[in-house]
Amino acid sequence: MIPTMTETDHVADASVPSGTGDLDDAIVSVEREFGALFVQLRNRMRLQAQELHPQVQPFGYLMLSALLRSGPMHAGALAEALSADKSLVSRQASQLEQLGLLRREQDPADRRATYFTITDEARGRLDRIIGNNRRELRAGLTGWNVEDVRVFARLLHRMNEF
Repeated sequence: MIPTMTETDHVADASVPSGTGDLDDAIVSVEREFGALFVQLRNRMRLQAQELHPQVQPFGYLMLSALLRSGPMHAGALAEALSADKSLVSRQASQLEQLGLLRREQDPADRRATYFTITDEARGRLDRIIGNNRRELRAGLTGWNVEDVRVFARLLHRMNEF
């Protein structure tokens, strides 16, 4: 469980630089924590992709997750949503299609175009993985008070907006 930090905890916490406590020191702390978080998320994404299917790459997992959240999408829209090159999306889609996790369907509005959708198999596997993630997050945040969790969510949202 992750306890709520008090002012006293911050003084003893090695991740918070001692010294003047100015903005530069605080930003260094944020950078360090983002670096650690990025490594954890990258490793977690790799493991979740393997859990979904041993041949799925982390980017394929991201694609399927985006399709689960947003519903069927054209390749260009999916590439834009993931800030990726359309050719990468196309290559991953071919692999996911071969694995039975993604389908290409003809767009009824434009018969020349196709869009991607996840299969029922992929939906079931993703739902299980997401459920496990949510249980782990709940377990990690159980020791926090509700207001700290709300503040954390607001700050993450604020960070994601810039």
